Amino acid sequence: MRPLIELLPYFRRYRLWYVFGAIALIAAVVLRLWIPTLLGGAIDDLRVALASPDGNGPDGRGAGQLASAAAIAIVITAVLGALTRTASRLTILSACRWVTHDMRQGIYRRLTELPPSYFLRFSSGQLLSRALNDVQNVQGLTGPVLMYIAETALLFAVGAFFMIRIDPLMTLIVLLPFPVFVWRSRQLARVIQEGSREASDSLGKMSEKLGESLSGIQVIKTLGLEDFEAQRFTDRVEAYRGLQLDVARARSTLMPMMGALGGVTLALALLLSIPRVAAGTIAVGDLAAFFIYLQLLAAPTGALGFVISSLQRGAAALDRIAEVLEEPPGFRTPGPTAPVASLEGRIEVDHLTVSASPAVARVAGAVRRTLLDDVTFEVRPGQTLGIVGRTGAGKTTLARVLARLEEIDPGRYRLDGTPVEQLDLEDTRSHIGYVPQDAFLFSDSLWNNLIYAAPDAPRERVLEAIEIAQLSKDLDQLPEGLETVVGERGVNLSGGQRQRVALARAIVKRPQILILDDTLSAVDTDTAAAILSGLERVLGTCTTIIVAHRLSTLRRADRILVLEEGRVAETGTHTQLVAGGGLYATLWQAQEQEGNPFADGEDRSRGAVGGTAGAEASAGTRSESEADG
Repeated sequence: MRPLIELLPYFRRYRLWYVFGAIALIAAVVLRLWIPTLLGGAIDDLRVALASPDGNGPDGRGAGQLASAAAIAIVITAVLGALTRTASRLTILSACRWVTHDMRQGIYRRLTELPPSYFLRFSSGQLLSRALNDVQNVQGLTGPVLMYIAETALLFAVGAFFMIRIDPLMTLIVLLPFPVFVWRSRQLARVIQEGSREASDSLGKMSEKLGESLSGIQVIKTLGLEDFEAQRFTDRVEAYRGLQLDVARARSTLMPMMGALGGVTLALALLLSIPRVAAGTIAVGDLAAFFIYLQLLAAPTGALGFVISSLQRGAAALDRIAEVLEEPPGFRTPGPTAPVASLEGRIEVDHLTVSASPAVARVAGAVRRTLLDDVTFEVRPGQTLGIVGRTGAGKTTLARVLARLEEIDPGRYRLDGTPVEQLDLEDTRSHIGYVPQDAFLFSDSLWNNLIYAAPDAPRERVLEAIEIAQLSKDLDQLPEGLETVVGERGVNLSGGQRQRVALARAIVKRPQILILDDTLSAVDTDTAAAILSGLERVLGTCTTIIVAHRLSTLRRADRILVLEEGRVAETGTHTQLVAGGGLYATLWQAQEQEGNPFADGEDRSRGAVGGTAGAEASAGTRSESEADG
């Protein structure tokens, strides 16, 4: 009953459908069980008519008339039963599809509300399995399973009533095996439920591995690891097959056992009926009706194995779905939040400390539990703040906090003087443009990716963003220009092109706060300088946060924050920090000595990128993203 209780909100939403279906189902069962009564009565009347001298039955009609009247009554009853049975199935099965439609939408909405840390605990394959495979099992629970359970209960109630009218003692005896079979069915059903849940988890892992292999197919081929990856996938497929076979064995035991019930009860009824017919305590027509009732009860009981199996699979699926739907949203609010019509862009961070969650520490392999430690700074509207530091210093974590993608303690982050937890989260994010270092593009046209955050943006603004992001020269290389489909995650574009498309998308949005998390790492120095110059021109008073490994991109920043192991090691302008001789000066000197292979002579003399920072930009960006959270 627990799964049905958890589904009550959906049943209430479509209660009229289910009520009408239940009424039609009751009518169908009653009409179906009325046929044996009509047949039994006709048999007894025909026996009387054939035995009487004048060939007439008790009501004076002949055998032919009696047979014709009974046949017409049975046909009419059968047709009405078929119509009501069809009506019950149409309404209940339609309602169950609406239930699963709403459930899928609810899962998607909840997934979009959950914090990023949740997706470190559950892989995309597991979540896809819950949104697709598990919801499909719940569809059976809210439709066919529910209908069969109700139909079986009605058949037992009404059928037992008719059988008791014929012979109460014989009814009691022939129904005795039913509880034993149902008890054994429940035992097997528990095995099926547990096995189904494990199989669903295994399916999620298999889907995760397949998606990972397809996404990284170029790496696999480059390293010649096709056989190795094939074996890893085979291991997961075999694990899934083993779990499915365990469930299949339990089901194969359950269904024949329930099917044997009909034969056992029929044999009992036959043995008990012989002395009763001989003594004349039961009429032949009533005995025929009794046998038909018994078969009508045994048939759905035989299918009860399938019903119980489906019920348990649906219950296991519902438990997995509930884990998603009952997960609390990632951002707590102390009370009602205020709408945000616009932002000036003043940022205040006061003694901010962020610790790695167990999921982040486990997945990213973070050694340091504290990602940010007592960070304090302020950025006035229209200013540009640069953030630098070694790999794992906490730069990406800080950028994500500013973009409202990480939950923090109340009062540590204020926008325009208001604590962010008191501002509407969706409104706040709508005024922030965040471009992560791992740019994500949708499998759609380049144009639709650019206007994703601002579908109503005028074409002139989009073209201006393309110019600023230095994408114009790339359009001629694309087969269909702006209408070119970029592929899954932008696979048809280079890394630099993906970063610039993500940047242009943020520019089209016209945010009050723009956060660039090492967005220019995959472009050369000249292009980066052109992009930054264009940003100053178009964004005007926009507050800009730039996380960078290439220190030359921060020369014009109003202020630079240097992070070391999550703490603010230094702060100041580029000139002040170079003269200070601290960590920033060390990084700058290393870049000058290393040089930048993509820069022109002037940039090489300035040390645009290199040394530790260069290694971070090329090989360490992904690890920092994971470790930073």
